[in-house]
Amino acid sequence: MEKFRPPQNRLGIFKQLSDVPTARRLCQFQGRYQNTSTWESYRATTELSDRMSEDWELFLRRWRKHMSEQGRHCVLAQPTDVEVWSGKLLSRFSRDRTYQHWYVIEGLYEWLKWHVNHPHTYNPFHMAASVPGSSAHEVWIQKQERNNA
Repeated sequence: MEKFRPPQNRLGIFKQLSDVPTARRLCQFQGRYQNTSTWESYRATTELSDRMSEDWELFLRRWRKHMSEQGRHCVLAQPTDVEVWSGKLLSRFSRDRTYQHWYVIEGLYEWLKWHVNHPHTYNPFHMAASVPGSSAHEVWIQKQERNNA
C-alpha cells in the first residue's frame, strides 16, 4: 500500500515563515555566510558515482544562480525562492528531472538543520511544498511517488 507523507509532517513547530521568530529567519544570517560555502561539508556525507557527482554539481550551480538572482546566499532561501525555482524547473524539465534537482538541494537544507554550527531551524523546501497546488507541492508529490515505487 502506498503511503503519502504530507510535507507538513516534516515541518516541526514552524509551519510557515510567518511562524518563525524574526531573529531565527534565515535572512538574518546573510553576513554569517558571506564568502563561505557549506556545500563541501554536505557533499562529503554522501558517496556518489562520477555521473551523480556531476549532476549534483550541476544542480547546485543552478540553485546558486537562482539564489544569486534573489540576492541571497544559497543556504538562506525563503519558501518563495523554492516555489519560484520549482516552477522554473517544472517548466523546463520533466517532473522526475525537477525532483532530482530538488532532492539534492532539499537534502542540503535538511543536513543544515541537524548541524548545530548552522542556524537552520526550518527547511524552506518543506514550507514551500506544504502549499497545496504549488509547484513545490507538485515536486513533493513526485518525491512521494518515487519513494513508494
